[in-house]
Amino acid sequence: MESTPLPADPLLASALVGRGDSLEERERIAALNQKRDWGGLLRYAEERQRRDPEGSDWGVIAAYAWVRRGDYPKATAALSRVIQRNPEDIGAWNLLGESQRQAGQPGQAVRTLERASAIGRTSFATFFLLGEAYRDSNRLDRAVTAYREAARLEPEFARAWFELGAAHVRLGERDEVPAVLGPLEKLDPMLAEELRKRLEARQRP
Repeated sequence: MESTPLPADPLLASALVGRGDSLEERERIAALNQKRDWGGLLRYAEERQRRDPEGSDWGVIAAYAWVRRGDYPKATAALSRVIQRNPEDIGAWNLLGESQRQAGQPGQAVRTLERASAIGRTSFATFFLLGEAYRDSNRLDRAVTAYREAARLEPEFARAWFELGAAHVRLGERDEVPAVLGPLEKLDPMLAEELRKRLEARQRP
């Protein structure tokens, strides 16, 4: 998913956990993210890491930029080093799982993100990304559970509601869709309309 307003961007939220502590840093990160200037964000993260090697782990910000650029091997290598140093870094686990999923390894992503969900039960990002990994692994019943938890934790995150409804549609659980369309219509009418189209297409003989 590309840049969305903070905080409801699961990748950016994961990258910022415990990092970018000053307002100036967070504003710079947000500006580069909005412009999708992944090269600029990577350079900024590497510069801050050199200046403050013992501070917040800017390697995760760099890995976020690599994920956005599609350079999954570099992202995975950087995140694995972070996790080795700090196994409780849920943001690093989230980004590692998404990097694996986007690299075409949804099964590995599921295992990574299930571990992340055991570390942090209050991260909407973890559960949304876990839902994506379950979906790509065709484990739609589990995807529904994960998306529902993401929507509960971050009710303003329209994409979680949409993916929850889309999973219900694919499972043939059309009676569950109206409860999703209500909040989704308020948050993002265009996504709500797309969900209706999917439901209608599923109902056609």
